[in-house]
Amino acid sequence: MPNEVAPVQPGHQYSRLRQGPMRAFSYQRFGLFWFYSLLSIVSFFMILIVRGWLILDLTDSAFMVTAVNAAQLLPMLVLPLLGGVLADRGGRKVLLLVTDTFNLLSLLVMAGLVFAGWIEVWHVFALSLANGVAFSFAMPARTSVVPDLVGPGDVPSAVALFSTIFSLGQIAGPAPAGFIIGAWGMDTTFLVAAGILVPSLIGMALFPVPRHAGTYRPDADKPRESVVQSILGGFRYVRGQQLIIGLLLLGLVVTMFIMPFQAIMPVIIRDILERGPEDLGILMTASGVGAFCGSISVAVANGIRRLNTMMMTAGIGVGVILIFFSLSSSYSLSLFLAFALGLFVQMFMTSNFTLVQMATPDEIRARVISMRFIAIGLGPIGMISLGIAAEVYGPQPSLVVMAIINIVLVALIFLTFRSLRNAEDAVAVMVQDLAEEPIAEKQTAA
Repeated sequence: MPNEVAPVQPGHQYSRLRQGPMRAFSYQRFGLFWFYSLLSIVSFFMILIVRGWLILDLTDSAFMVTAVNAAQLLPMLVLPLLGGVLADRGGRKVLLLVTDTFNLLSLLVMAGLVFAGWIEVWHVFALSLANGVAFSFAMPARTSVVPDLVGPGDVPSAVALFSTIFSLGQIAGPAPAGFIIGAWGMDTTFLVAAGILVPSLIGMALFPVPRHAGTYRPDADKPRESVVQSILGGFRYVRGQQLIIGLLLLGLVVTMFIMPFQAIMPVIIRDILERGPEDLGILMTASGVGAFCGSISVAVANGIRRLNTMMMTAGIGVGVILIFFSLSSSYSLSLFLAFALGLFVQMFMTSNFTLVQMATPDEIRARVISMRFIAIGLGPIGMISLGIAAEVYGPQPSLVVMAIINIVLVALIFLTFRSLRNAEDAVAVMVQDLAEEPIAEKQTAA
């Protein structure tokens, strides 16, 4: 299959999708890649549920529940940079196959330990670190593939629709995981999560991952860049782009002060709402449904100005929703608020990520994306802080404080970075600069 993205011809079986928010699915390769990636993410969210419930069962500690989730994010402080370089050099398919295989083997080991009754707390932390290592290498490779599977005009649709794998994974993963835990135990849940990875691995092995225009190809007249030089080149490029810096900072704030609510969900369910693992799965599924709606809304909002408005609104709104969620003691109300949280979180994350993709040239895209994932790697700061505060003051007031901090910081960043308020003009200037001066020359000059 050729690497170029062929336009859809009249009468093509996907031509009816060429208009509207679903238009990226008119490209068959995008649809296949989306499906294989979805299977991997479904397994990921099943692991979140069973791991969180397992550590709560072993330790009965809110701090340990947040700490085990924080452990997964620690590798993302450094490894996404290396993953981004390897992806830019053309190793995207290998990274995806190796990381999913690594996850599959780790899940089989966990299932055996739980079944044999040998499971200990350090085993669960080791699983979290293993998942974090795999995620750190896989996500820059996985997300950098997406723009190369569609035409240039359909990149916003493709990025937004690809983000639905996370919301759909949150719909399809947690509820079944909760029911399997209650019915057959945690060892069976680990086995099911591992089994879901098998068709993903087979499909990805057969999938012809394209080499994008920016895949590393050494110039015959220039020495090959080392990995460190490639990483530094990415930092040099971002250093001169105020829009990208602002987008990365916004992603960091929401990751640190909003996303930790997911880590403490087992404690909220058991101690505040007085429910079990099945209800935890349903609550997380409600959040996933909201996230799916958020992804679709971003796909509909094609255009930089609309994406920027959506990001600003969701960045503030998610903090307000989290305050109400934190104060709720009703399971029914919490279900609705979990839906709203998923909606606003995904609206923010998807619009933020789409703008990062649109503001970044092909040849350095994976490295910039890796920096976006490093922001996620700083999430343990928020998780550990929330865990300590929850132990001392309780989870509800701790979440309220986190939400207020998010609202204040997001507002300050928007006020400080003028390029964020005028993202459309900023991207237009960047595109013009890139057309006049190749990125390699810009890096050298920097």
